[in-house]
Amino acid sequence: MNPSAAAAQVRYLGSEIALMVNRRWWRLYSCAFSASFWAIACYRLDRCLYLAFGPLWRALRQLLSPVFFLLGPWTGACEIHYKAEIGCGLRILHPALGVVVSGYSRIGERFTLTGGNCIGRRRGGPETGAIHIGSDVLLGVNAVVLGPVVVGDRVSIAAGSVVVHDVPAGSVVGGVPARPLNRATAATQNYGTDRSPSRSPAENEVYRSLVEE
Repeated sequence: MNPSAAAAQVRYLGSEIALMVNRRWWRLYSCAFSASFWAIACYRLDRCLYLAFGPLWRALRQLLSPVFFLLGPWTGACEIHYKAEIGCGLRILHPALGVVVSGYSRIGERFTLTGGNCIGRRRGGPETGAIHIGSDVLLGVNAVVLGPVVVGDRVSIAAGSVVVHDVPAGSVVGGVPARPLNRATAATQNYGTDRSPSRSPAENEVYRSLVEE
């Protein structure tokens, strides 16, 4: 149980509502009928109660399954697990396209999902499924991230991409599997591996510095 972390979820939701309203007070009315708002609000409330009550919430949640079922039409096709850690500033631009976020995800601030996105893990035990995504990351339409993987800060993932390798901070990646599209990252050899025998020790250190930036 973590009451302070639970209270933070409420503050995050307030900030996310402010992002939707964008200093236009009349948008508050339309927020109540927005699938994006309901998807984010349901996740924040779900996580808030999990942090507040711990394992007890998991049992209570089963009893409240009919409530979550009835909320389904309001949240679009969005499934964000209450164990997923997502920082302040979450945005879902087109929730009707669907969003799935695994409970193994650890995501920073100002995370933007365009729609049709899946963040999950490849086959394997929980210990192999960690997904770490930094702050200021954008996923294009139908972009997928499959862990275990580390995505740095300020990364843009192009529409329809599938990320299965670590992505250095400041990168723009795309394709299946995703590869760097900007020159600075593309210059690193054998993208997707931390240590590669085809690179010199100095080149490996450059790659590590990009990932750890």
